[in-house]
Amino acid sequence: MKKPFLISVLTLLCLSNGFSFAQNSINGKWEVVPEKGTLLFELRKQLNASDRDNWNMNENISKESLTGYNQGDNITFSLRRPAGEIQFRGSVHNDTGEGSFTFSPDAAYVKSLKDMGFDLTGSELLLFALKNQTIQYVTTMKSQGFEDLTKSNLIALTALEVTTDYIQSIKKAGYADIPVNQLIAFKAQSITPEYISGIREFAGKDISTNEIITFAALGIDTKYASEMSKLGYDLSGDDLISFKSMGITPQYISEMKSSGIKDLDSDKLIQLKAQNITPEYIKSCRKMGFGDVSTDDIVQMKIFNVDKEYVDRIKAAGYPDISLEQLIQFRIFKIDEAFIKKATEFDGAKPDVDRLVQLKAVGK
Repeated sequence: MKKPFLISVLTLLCLSNGFSFAQNSINGKWEVVPEKGTLLFELRKQLNASDRDNWNMNENISKESLTGYNQGDNITFSLRRPAGEIQFRGSVHNDTGEGSFTFSPDAAYVKSLKDMGFDLTGSELLLFALKNQTIQYVTTMKSQGFEDLTKSNLIALTALEVTTDYIQSIKKAGYADIPVNQLIAFKAQSITPEYISGIREFAGKDISTNEIITFAALGIDTKYASEMSKLGYDLSGDDLISFKSMGITPQYISEMKSSGIKDLDSDKLIQLKAQNITPEYIKSCRKMGFGDVSTDDIVQMKIFNVDKEYVDRIKAAGYPDISLEQLIQFRIFKIDEAFIKKATEFDGAKPDVDRLVQLKAVGK
């Protein structure tokens, strides 16, 4: 059984097929497997590719919550929640089974939500039933002072199981006025007060909610920042984001340092990683006969694809003493053996390096 919980549930935010009244029920298929002392149910409705109301949901449900649950063929059992009742029909053996279901929304629950400004579809109400969502929770969310508590936000709060305790813990951590959309992002990224405290140790106390979300999304934590600091890089929040988004690891830094590059600051590291430059590439650059090439030279060689084959070809074409800077110019202007031959015929003698560049620039 697949378990795409967050993705599959949040697709409900885009559904618009109407189940505005309690008498509208939903029919679908279900599967169940045992998981960690509970039952993992997958409920799905898949009609055809063009139907917008296709979805699947996954939820762990205790046996004690189910009425009439048993093992065998052609059995029926149900789950009663404030949002409505789910009737299951099918077969179960060793807590593994499948069948069909019918969900009937609770009329009073639907009316209460509509009175508060939330007109949910049948599939959204089914989510609320699976999450055991209460009207009291909705009332509490409205009392939190969220000015942007839309239906979509309420669904996301429910899907992510954002509790009042979690909200209070984030507010006490220094974000008393956090908007609900950012609170949802915090929960989706599993951001806790402990994580916030750790981030502030190296990013400062004034770090914004957007920065914290970015840090969490990239997997930046105190361990990563500490590792960078031990290697000599006391990075700002922006630098940490750049390092992590580029995939710069302690191993990569050690490899670059061991390759002999001097003065390897954070900017140079980012440049090297942006061009996917490896120790092997640096070694190949130094075998081209240009001595101790700088980091900037290596980056330029990578950008313009100056490799040993090209160097050997240009030297063999009559420029054995060409410098690295001149070779890079040749690459920029796409000068090759064919152009050198054409330029020689045009001038009546082999042009020097500067003359070749001049001829190429004017389109000769």
